[in-house]
Amino acid sequence: MPSVVLVGALARYQRDTREITGEPLSSLSEQAKAAGEAFAELTATVELLRDPGGCPWDAEQTHVSLRPNLLEETYETLEAIDSGDPKSLEEELGDIVTQIVFHADMARREDNFDAASICNAVREKLIYRHPHVFGDEEAVEDSEEVVDRWEALKRAEAGGKRSIVASLPSAMPALAYSSSVQRRVMRSGLPWPEKHSMPLAFGSIEGESLEDGEERAGEYLMAVARQVHAAGIDAETALRKATVGLRDHVMRAEEVAGDEVLAEMDDAERSRIWDETEA
Repeated sequence: MPSVVLVGALARYQRDTREITGEPLSSLSEQAKAAGEAFAELTATVELLRDPGGCPWDAEQTHVSLRPNLLEETYETLEAIDSGDPKSLEEELGDIVTQIVFHADMARREDNFDAASICNAVREKLIYRHPHVFGDEEAVEDSEEVVDRWEALKRAEAGGKRSIVASLPSAMPALAYSSSVQRRVMRSGLPWPEKHSMPLAFGSIEGESLEDGEERAGEYLMAVARQVHAAGIDAETALRKATVGLRDHVMRAEEVAGDEVLAEMDDAERSRIWDETEA
């Protein structure tokens, strides 16, 4: 039998859901209702752990003290994805959700935000950024068009001016950060700086499977890392510095472009600005 705390938490969830959707909880799918009840019970469990008389360790944690835990759980989740084991992934995702609920409870006690406001905010964001599903916009043809619309909506949220790279967290591992910056650079049609070209460039091979390509790319990256290490240079630091340099180049180009969006310029004008802002 659920405790009074759990019943109260579920009641709050039901009330908040009606306020968000404007519809009774019964209109939600069975899966959504089951997830809501389980999330409410998890939230109430964490509340009890951090309440007076609960667990001293849980009660003394802060956003900062749990930072390493969140990072560790994230990497364990990525490892579970790579393993292909659904049970392992389920467990690791549960640990991630627990981290979120802990941070939400800390913020609630400081009158900043809570689990409900987190869910409400992200749900509103999902609806706003999918007008082709929830709004009056026409359906999109492919995922590339979806990404283009997302960028347009994000620019609108930022008052019409938004850097394509500034929002990426530079605290990411260097290779992940570099890949994210470069994806956005390529999507905007910006030319690749000659100084970043390599004489032994990695290229695709016609008819090669994805698995074989990934294996070959991994060997290539390891060879580069080994050569860099042999030269007495830390590969992580070197790649991060190069990526930050590329990020700053993009931001200089955006500043020169003013109110115009780099991706929407003609190739000649975009290339002119890119060359002009080369450090």
